Amino acid sequence: MRDSRTANFKEFEARGWTAQAKTYGELSGQITSRFAEALLDAAGVRHGDRVLDVATGPGYVAERAEARGAVPVGVDLAEGMVAEARRNHPELEFMVADAEKLPLEDSRFDAVVGNFVINHLPQPERGVAEAVRVLTAGGHVAFSAWQRPDRMLILGLIGEAIEAAGVEEDERAAGIPPGPDGYRFADEAEFRGLLEGAGLVEVAVEPVELVQRIADAAELWRGFLGGSVRGSTFLRAQPDAVQARIREALDTVVEPYRAGDVLAVPVAANVASGRKK
Repeated sequence: MRDSRTANFKEFEARGWTAQAKTYGELSGQITSRFAEALLDAAGVRHGDRVLDVATGPGYVAERAEARGAVPVGVDLAEGMVAEARRNHPELEFMVADAEKLPLEDSRFDAVVGNFVINHLPQPERGVAEAVRVLTAGGHVAFSAWQRPDRMLILGLIGEAIEAAGVEEDERAAGIPPGPDGYRFADEAEFRGLLEGAGLVEVAVEPVELVQRIADAAELWRGFLGGSVRGSTFLRAQPDAVQARIREALDTVVEPYRAGDVLAVPVAANVASGRKK
């Protein structure tokens, strides 16, 4: 991706996640935080480890790392997310930083983790290279990435509703700048190749599958609008009548996942890890 396009996308994401910082935890944060332990396990995080949490958001993974007795530092491109993390965890260290150009010294950390950041990076190879650079010899890296929408149904159901409403998903028309393929690392071979290409050894890619309980379609709709950037931008760009059509379709497409009084929605991700020689 060319530098100007990369900058435009990063600025779009930084603004978007800052705007979502207060509402992210209503649904998206509830889901992503459930993968924190698997991510820390994959990186072998233990008491006393120095841990870098890339794209920390409100600080969920950093908080879990501290609970293990580790010493975390959280970084995020979005100033609003860093402010939220500092508000939630004033005892921890957080800073605004770009995952592809970390303002941190070499070999500072025993582990580097990134919960659902790799799919947002215009140049993920650079992001992994930076993670390796700041890692001590023998330290571990771990990243998570969503599986495709037919497995990660929080996203899949919104997509089904858009399709059922007869709406064409045109991101350019919605004012979304060109960005990375959000599902590139749903492919285990791609994810493995990314880490091996950075010189990591003992690379493993493990699927993690959960079920998220959601009250109803209205909670899913609100949570998606308040906890995504590209997706919510697309929906908000639609005329009111089109949004209403999509919202109405969502009531129908969620019904197969009803379990009594709630929706039981499958979510799935890949967690990839490797060790620095």
